[in-house]
Formats: sequence, structure tokens, C-alpha cells
Amino acid sequence: MEKFVYLLDRPEAILVEDFKATILGTVIATLRAEAAHHITVNISDLSEQVLAVAPQRIIGPCEKLGASIEFWHNSLDERAPIEACFKSVSDKVIGYLVTESTPQIVEREWKEGERRPGVTQFGANGKPPSVSDEDFYHNWQVLHSVHSFELHPLRWSYVRNSVARPLTSNAPAYRAIVSEHFKTLDDFTDESRYFGPQEVVEHMFQNINGFCDLELMISVPMSEYYFD
Repeated sequence: MEKFVYLLDRPEAILVEDFKATILGTVIATLRAEAAHHITVNISDLSEQVLAVAPQRIIGPCEKLGASIEFWHNSLDERAPIEACFKSVSDKVIGYLVTESTPQIVEREWKEGERRPGVTQFGANGKPPSVSDEDFYHNWQVLHSVHSFELHPLRWSYVRNSVARPLTSNAPAYRAIVSEHFKTLDDFTDESRYFGPQEVVEHMFQNINGFCDLELMISVPMSEYYFD
């Protein structure tokens, strides 16, 4: 069993609501027909709301990103029809094979296909060139992951994907792809709710270069949908 993460740009001529309808309709139907399961879709439809009150939450060259789609499948050898579907609705598709960890799990309280309450902070970043693989994984998966519970005390869940390899030739050199969910938009946009104690925040900024290539980093607020 293998896990995949694909990022799809939204064509400029397509409205956000129309793009979302296509992803949640045609694309989900294709994924199911091709035996994908445990599908999580994040739609980039919150940027205007967030930019109005907390523009610092949106990081990097992510203005064209329309959706992230994560799913499990028996074999990457059978992904061609899925990628063809993605390319039929997006003019830029990038994909990764990943390994998943769930440091913070939540019981699903919403129905399949319904919008999950709150907001997902979807992020991706590379490994700083000066940091070894061993130090990168230790700094990210051991030190920062534990520290992040204090950094974001109102976070609802945390899914951490480590990139095994890119699946498309145009894929940026991301090594970390994560989803951190907050139960309300205010929990995400209000600095006093998003962050924990000031000393914890300062510690994070002092150590971020040990696990995050800031030049490659993106962070996007999204609406999440789940399909079995």
C-alpha cells in the first residue's frame, strides 16, 4: 500500500467554486473507479478571507495552487489514469510518493464528503542545503513535531508526510508535506490563538533553518474534504 500527494493548479479561467465542484465530482469519481481510497482533498478557497485579516499565514509562491489531493493505492504502477484525470482539469500537476505519520489524530465528526469544520494549513518545504539528511529528519520529526504541540496549542490534528520521491518531472524538491488543522478560522488567523507562549515561538524561529528551506516553503489555508 502506497500514499500519494498531488498538487493541482487552478486554471485562471476557472472560478474557485467551479474548480471545487469538478474536483469533488469528476475527480473523486475517477479516483474511486481507479481503486484509490482514504482520499483527502484540500481546496484553496480561503485565501481572500485569510489575506484580509492574517496575510502572514500565506507563504511562498502558492497563489495558483488550487487543490491538494492525498490518497492511498495498492501500486504506483497503476497511477497513469489518475494522473491523466488530474491533467484534464489542471494545467499544472505535480505528484509525490510519501510516507505518512500522524502525530496528532482526530476522530472524524463530520460525514464523508462534507467540508471539515475550520481550516487546514497545508504546507510543503525542502531540506536546507547545508543540513544533512540525518539532522533534517531529527530536527523536523523529533524536535519540531514534539515542540509544535506547544507552538500551536489549539491545533486539532497534524498529518506529516515525508517525501519518498517525486512522481512528476516538474516537482519542486519538497521533502516535507504537512497538514495542520484548526477547528475554527479564528484559531488560525488570531495570533493569540494560533501561537502558544512567546518563548516557544522564538524557539521555533531560532531553529527553523534546521528543517525548513524557507526559499522553497509554501503554506496555504484550505478547506478539507474526506472520502473513504
